[in-house]
Amino acid sequence: MIVVFRTRGNDWDKFVHVVRHHKQDINQAGAEHVWVHRNRKHPDEWMMVQGWPDKATFDKFAEGKGKELDQEAGVKWTDVSTWEEVEV
Repeated sequence: MIVVFRTRGNDWDKFVHVVRHHKQDINQAGAEHVWVHRNRKHPDEWMMVQGWPDKATFDKFAEGKGKELDQEAGVKWTDVSTWEEVEV
């Protein structure tokens, strides 16, 4: 399952630092992949994509450590969506 997060932010370096610093925690919670992206034409637009084995595992992380990391990074996500992955 892929989770896509979108927001507008003003401290990209802080956000990236927090994700890098806690990437092992995120992976140990069950995330298989973590990518962060910034819009090249609108650098205040950010996106993070995470791969999780299932929604229950993601939800457990999101309610606990995920909220803590969002606060530490100073991020309020404007959109979070979950996507089922199909191998082709």
